Amino acid sequence: MSSQRKAFTLIELMVTISIFALIASISYFTLSASFKNNEVQNNHSEDLFILQKTLNFLERDITQTSNQNITLDGNGLTLFSLQNDELLVINYSVISNQLLRKDITNPSEPITLELLDKINMSTIRLLDHQNQWQIVWAQNLKKPVKAIEIKFKHPFWGDLTKLVLLDE
Repeated sequence: MSSQRKAFTLIELMVTISIFALIASISYFTLSASFKNNEVQNNHSEDLFILQKTLNFLERDITQTSNQNITLDGNGLTLFSLQNDELLVINYSVISNQLLRKDITNPSEPITLELLDKINMSTIRLLDHQNQWQIVWAQNLKKPVKAIEIKFKHPFWGDLTKLVLLDE
């Protein structure tokens, strides 16, 4: 009686290991690409949230301007904004490629909020009562501001324009 033992040959084991290694490498690259895509998507989502927050700040502060008390000069856009029964003095300016919102209600303790980074260029202008765009402005109750336009160039979002209409 001969007893024959059944076992895997070395070639069969090598083929199995090769197939397993191929499947593992494909799975690794697929999983790695999925993680990278997720990271990029999270970064874009965060950047979009920051942009939306910035545009919301701009619109809220401008639309709640008190008595058209607006100044536009080399220091940026300064306005008096009535929010939550409190009169705030808000200044928007671009310094070192950052859009900054400064609450200068208390000049000894200004509160600065960095809204957007990497701004390459920005312009702020006001539309006066004669439909002329102005780049310098001081409060004038006889000549109200109709709108404020803020333009900036961002490396990812490109050219952005925020136009806020004011009630007369």
